[in-house]
Amino acid sequence: MPMESNVSCGVLSSRDQVLAEVKKIVAEHSDLAASEIQEGHRLIDDLGCDSLDVVEIAMEVEEEFGIDVPDDLTDNSQTVGEVVEGVVQLLRQSQAGD
Repeated sequence: MPMESNVSCGVLSSRDQVLAEVKKIVAEHSDLAASEIQEGHRLIDDLGCDSLDVVEIAMEVEEEFGIDVPDDLTDNSQTVGEVVEGVVQLLRQSQAGD
């Protein structure tokens, strides 16, 4: 069941928009403010997220962008930048499927 995106609303979000939104989501689960989070930060090693935080981040990303995040993407995304790249790819795929 497709979810309505809070960000894209049918328009492909720019990578910068995705990055800003992912940083906000990650900041809720780390000790840093969104402005301090960098793409190279590792979710677990650098930002202190645990496995539950990673799952919650994926769930919030799904809700925010109206996409389904596959488990393998969640399991394989170690950095903020990898999360962003995954979201951008999923958004492109969902746009191509429309």
